[in-house]
Parts: sequence; structure tokens; C-alpha cells
Amino acid sequence: MSPITSEDRDALRRQLEVLKQRTLEELRRRTDPADTIPERVSYEHEVHNNAEDAEEERSEDLRFAEIDIDRQRLRDIEEALRRMAAASYGVCIDCGEDIPRNRLMAYPTALRCSACQTASENMRHG
Repeated sequence: MSPITSEDRDALRRQLEVLKQRTLEELRRRTDPADTIPERVSYEHEVHNNAEDAEEERSEDLRFAEIDIDRQRLRDIEEALRRMAAASYGVCIDCGEDIPRNRLMAYPTALRCSACQTASENMRHG
């Protein structure tokens, strides 16, 4: 278990900034009014196709779910950047031990070491 070096920290900061920009671009794209499904104008003579309506609703639900995921990812990235600025980045929030370098390189927004993350997930699901 090797702690992160200052070079690792710089690389991780750059990686987080790139992830932040990509996530912001995704949010802009997903929330662009021109990119939304147009509201169906109902006319008395229009024949409604339930399958088309269901597909439009499913598409809209999926878009909102993706927006929620992007917003959470953005919060996680910003929190990781705040921890970096406060010099608490790379320290498990549960046990206080250093999060292994390999874990941070693979998952730069990690809050916990692998053991504490597993324990946290087991408590939530079990």
C-alpha cells in the first residue's frame, strides 16, 4: 500500500479537472432545451400511438436519470478537489488510513479505502 506522491496528486488533480469539464459538458448537452423531446401538441383528430407515447416518456425518464448521475458525479469531483485543497485527499473518511495509490488512480473521487467501502456498502444493502 503506497501513499500518493506529490506528482500523483498533481496527476490526479488534472484528471479530476478533465472529468469535471466532461461532466459539465454532458450536463449542458442533456439540459439544452433544444435537445429535449418536444411537447406533443394534442389535436382532436390526432391519433395517439401509445407505444410512441411510452417511448417518449421512457426517453425523458432516462434523460432525467442521466442528469441526476451527472450532477452526483460533479458533486463527487468537486468534493475531491476540496479535499485536495484542504490536504485531506487520499485519507479514508472512516478509518483515517491512507487510501492506496492504485485505488485513487482508478477511482480519483474515492472517499474510503476498499475495506471501508465494502463495509459501507454491506451496511447499506444488508
